[in-house]
Amino acid sequence: MRYELFLARRYAFSKRRENFITIISILSIVGLAVGTAALIIVLSVFNGFSSVVTNIYVSFDPHVRISSADTSATESTAVITNADSVIRVVKNIPDVTAAAPAVRGQAVLVHYTLPKVVNLTGITDSAAMQVSGLGKSIQSGKLVLDSNSIVVGQILADELAVQLGDSLEVYSPSGLERILTEPVTPRMRTLYVTGIFAANNKDYDATNAYTSPEVARDLFNIPANAATNIDVRTKDVRDANDVRDNIRDELSSEYKVQSWYDLHTELYSVMQIERWVAYIILFLIVGVAAFSIFSSLTLTVFEKQRDIGLLRALGSPISGIRNIYWYQGTLVGVLGTLTGCLIGLIVVVLQQQFGFFPLDSTVYIIPSLPVELRWQDFLSVGVGSMALTMMCSLFPSRRAAQVDPAVALRWE
Repeated sequence: MRYELFLARRYAFSKRRENFITIISILSIVGLAVGTAALIIVLSVFNGFSSVVTNIYVSFDPHVRISSADTSATESTAVITNADSVIRVVKNIPDVTAAAPAVRGQAVLVHYTLPKVVNLTGITDSAAMQVSGLGKSIQSGKLVLDSNSIVVGQILADELAVQLGDSLEVYSPSGLERILTEPVTPRMRTLYVTGIFAANNKDYDATNAYTSPEVARDLFNIPANAATNIDVRTKDVRDANDVRDNIRDELSSEYKVQSWYDLHTELYSVMQIERWVAYIILFLIVGVAAFSIFSSLTLTVFEKQRDIGLLRALGSPISGIRNIYWYQGTLVGVLGTLTGCLIGLIVVVLQQQFGFFPLDSTVYIIPSLPVELRWQDFLSVGVGSMALTMMCSLFPSRRAAQVDPAVALRWE
């Protein structure tokens, strides 16, 4: 063992009971461990909630959505007329597993005298199985989307008081301007409920309904074989942004291509800001512990003036003196960081396995606090903690290297 490491260990953890510096070193390790563990646990909770939200949206929404980029067009004319050719181009892009046309718009569902404005999507049942999670979310009935059928969300069905087999009148807003000035009949279809889905998302379950593309085109006055969107599914949702960029490169500027993240930018931006704010606040705990290391090293330098003078007189170079105190701070930082990472890992694993922190099942769709371990968090927290402690060790170590051995040994 090099003498610098030996002396650093002895200075950090002296065997003398009354050594105040040793107490500060232990408190520094405890502070680093608490701060590091808190950071890892909180970041894991944010990861868990992010994954829950992502699974809810991505399991139901397409990974990538293509629409018309014509901002001057009205809702009824902002369509993709060459959907088949666009789909052929998209399917040749790597990591794309499925692509299908969809017709989307707002409509009014009426059951007896109960009206409800919903987002109506026209898509084939086979395409819905490929590009969305609708097929896996059917709670009652079955996924049948033909010229006479409609599939609605669970909350929407409760609000309209409809069951399987009940009829719904579907009114389209297309041509409402003419209705106000001319005696014309609004576009309307009578459809029968063949399925009820539950997406574990109250907004989706309360505002979404599905029917066949032909019915949607007729209601929204869209030409045959045209679509308002093209929904794309990828092999891995984490590659959605890369696939989006590749699609943009292949298609012209007349198309707008959005990934699932783009469709929910506001939500994920807020979650990202909350994550960074929590990281900064909790990292202050690590900062306090690092300042304790700075204080203990500074006290050690003043206390060990005689030892520094003896080492210099025995031939120890300035770099050796500097390394002793730098190693001392680094040793405390390593112990605190590793202990905190271990505590954080244990707490997160126990929460994953046993769910010690439950959530109210009447309010949340998950039984306990969600957590998810990511190696990036361990790396960022560990590197950040170690970098801070090393920086706090630089000034005292340089101060020790500047001690004049003649002055230190003058009264010996």
